[in-house]
Amino acid sequence: MAGSWMTGGLASRGRRLLSAAVAIIIGVAFLTTSLAVLLSAKAGLEDAVGAGLRDADLVLTGQAFVPKDYDAVAAAQGVGSVTGEAFVFSERGPDSYVSGTNLATSGLTLLEGRMPQAEGEIVVNDDLAEAGFGAGEELRLTSMPMDEDAQPATVVLDVVGVVKAGDFSPISFGEGFLADDATLRLVDPMVTYQSIRVDVADEASVDTVRETLAGALPDATITTGPEAAEERVSAMTGGTAVMGAILLGFGAVALATAAIVIANTFTITLAQRTGELALLRCVGATKQQVRRSVLLEALLLGLVASAVGVLLGLVGAWGLVRLGERMDLGLPLGSGLSIDPVTVLAPLAVGTVVTLFAPLWPATRATRVSPLAALRPTGESSERTRISLVRVGLAGLLVAGGTALMVYAATNRDVLSGILGGFVSFAGVLVGAAVIVPAAVRALGLGARAAGVPGKLAVDNAVRNPGRVAATSAALIVGVTLITMTSVGAASGQRTALGEIDKEYAVDLVAETVPEAVEALPADGPAEEATGGEGDGGEGGRVQDQMVPAAVPSTVPAELAAVEGVAAALPVDTAYLTMDEAWGETLAIGLDPATAGQVIRSQALVDSVRPGVVGMSDMQLLIHGLEVGDTLPVHGSAGSKDLTVIELGMGSSTIVLHADDLAALDGDQVGRGAVLLTLEDKADIGQAFKDIEAVTQDATMNVSGSAAERARITQILDVMVLITTALLGVAVLIAVVGIANTLSLSIIERHREHALLRGLGLTRGQMRTMLLVEGVLIALVSAVLGLLLGVGYAALGIQTILPEDTALDLAIPWSRVGIIVGVALLAGVLSSVLPARRATRVSPAEGLAAA
Repeated sequence: MAGSWMTGGLASRGRRLLSAAVAIIIGVAFLTTSLAVLLSAKAGLEDAVGAGLRDADLVLTGQAFVPKDYDAVAAAQGVGSVTGEAFVFSERGPDSYVSGTNLATSGLTLLEGRMPQAEGEIVVNDDLAEAGFGAGEELRLTSMPMDEDAQPATVVLDVVGVVKAGDFSPISFGEGFLADDATLRLVDPMVTYQSIRVDVADEASVDTVRETLAGALPDATITTGPEAAEERVSAMTGGTAVMGAILLGFGAVALATAAIVIANTFTITLAQRTGELALLRCVGATKQQVRRSVLLEALLLGLVASAVGVLLGLVGAWGLVRLGERMDLGLPLGSGLSIDPVTVLAPLAVGTVVTLFAPLWPATRATRVSPLAALRPTGESSERTRISLVRVGLAGLLVAGGTALMVYAATNRDVLSGILGGFVSFAGVLVGAAVIVPAAVRALGLGARAAGVPGKLAVDNAVRNPGRVAATSAALIVGVTLITMTSVGAASGQRTALGEIDKEYAVDLVAETVPEAVEALPADGPAEEATGGEGDGGEGGRVQDQMVPAAVPSTVPAELAAVEGVAAALPVDTAYLTMDEAWGETLAIGLDPATAGQVIRSQALVDSVRPGVVGMSDMQLLIHGLEVGDTLPVHGSAGSKDLTVIELGMGSSTIVLHADDLAALDGDQVGRGAVLLTLEDKADIGQAFKDIEAVTQDATMNVSGSAAERARITQILDVMVLITTALLGVAVLIAVVGIANTLSLSIIERHREHALLRGLGLTRGQMRTMLLVEGVLIALVSAVLGLLLGVGYAALGIQTILPEDTALDLAIPWSRVGIIVGVALLAGVLSSVLPARRATRVSPAEGLAAA
């Protein structure tokens, strides 16, 4: 019996349920596309950024490994093969320098020749090939000796191929080569490894080898290859599990929005079928039979719509992946579309379950009314005021409790509490929407009343049924909140992440001259004071030659500033100072806060440069076991000072001082030996780097910096924001369907009222204006409320996932905010078109007769 009701119900109400079907199709397609595209992007990022990490049995990270650490790992029992991740920098001529790194197992495109197969063989990038070192040529580099008294040696390397390194390689910009570990050690015997990849021997156990390595290197972090690759991807996207959060969040947003539309549709549809259901009850149908018929109707609708959504989602994901490959957006997509069973079955199951449970409450409520009561005409509820007070109290408790949880989470970096607090507080907003939205519509309606009778009627219609207007606005509130939260969160996360990069490398590029060695003063002269006392100059009183900076040619700063893509070029004083015997002489840059703002992006970093401090990069702090706030003795040829360590780096081997401190420490040895460069935000990094090197090579200067890293991270974040905003825009599309559906069904519900208004003289144009104003008012209120919620959630959410020592730098992209408001208003306009057309097509006499 229930099956026949269901079939008849679907046939007779197909048009009314169409919007619910569209919502679930869009929601499931949205989830399927998100899972497939982001699964493909994650695999691509792990291939490109991980560069072979994912295929390793074990990966050692967490410290800078020296060659003896590498050898200890290679000699450990059960280890089959070892590969280090290292980066070397060497001189290939009097005015030319190249960088080298390990062979990557992915992300490479072989352009010419073959890959290295023996020690001493290398492949070069296209920049080095253009300099005359293609396949078949020899590359001569200067090798730094392990003994500081020895002379540098020349290493001859055979170029066997030319490759395109890929966007995520350390040699993406500038002249560079790739080689195996043994070859890199020929170039730099004291090479430092950022990680060590281990393949376990066939007869050994991974767990046993892990324990052995943990004993040999207790300070190292040992993970599996997939874990290390995922951590690398996480680090490249802001230090959080962005991919996982997106995979879960997108599905929740799409299906939650669709569930609201479905529940709203069934609520109104069942309300309009009250008489029909009452007659069925009168002729013998039980409550369970009526409820079962509604749920079976929802189950069939959910299965069909979800299946269609999965198919459309897979087609959309394939199209997006192909488009991304063609447009080269900068987000690796691996070998194409990645699909697993979860990608297909999860959206199908979730869509069906959501559709099945969404009408559960409307169906239960519909069967609670007795048949005779349902057949009687109903009027306005006399308990609206009391219900509103209950809603206000419950909403207040939920919002207050959820907000308290989010504040606690942001303070204590408790992600789970933050997520729970967000859900609780947002549930409070939705519960209170029946009070908040009508009040806001009534306030905004003061302006709408200027439109005359249609405007007044629109306001009255919008606030007459608080539950209906709250349900209508709920879907759009969800969509706008999530889009705003994503946009503000991504912009804030990007600004915060770039702020952390600024601390590591405060300027984009540093062009420094090659130092000159001069004879030091005798140990009983000023140099004795500079080195801090007897014995610091070396064993037996022998004094090493001191390094002094060569002067930057006077024309170079202007030439660098004229390079296309360079925003500013600032010449600065440099000197070579010592901290202790282990460090040796270190390049120190002296900054004047009055001019440093030209090239340092962060004003906070500029303000931190003051007398009495020494700025170091995070890598330097890690290598030398220092922390911010420590006191570090610094020695120069003219004296010594105890300076306070701050986090402000110019690279892994450069320190930063106030210009006055640099002059006091090194006196006459200070020279204008470097130029700091900042690039334009939209600069072509590769071309700018080539043009800068063309200037610096003639002046015998080295160029280093974080411009490429900043560009890569910015590109990744920009693409992620583009993807998330586009996908979350689907939530707004679902919301538009929901608003249009609610207005359309409410017009059917109010057809007698509309017919009466037409009979009293309301024209078709005025009817359209009335419904247009009603839709726009609801959309505008939803947009404003969503914006406020989105900004608040973004601020607390980003603060929750940031490390404890990282402060949030909130950024609101006002252009996107304006677009969001505009789209919401457009949604209100579009959602009123079809309902208005339906309302005006029926003549007053027909409407009253049908009633």
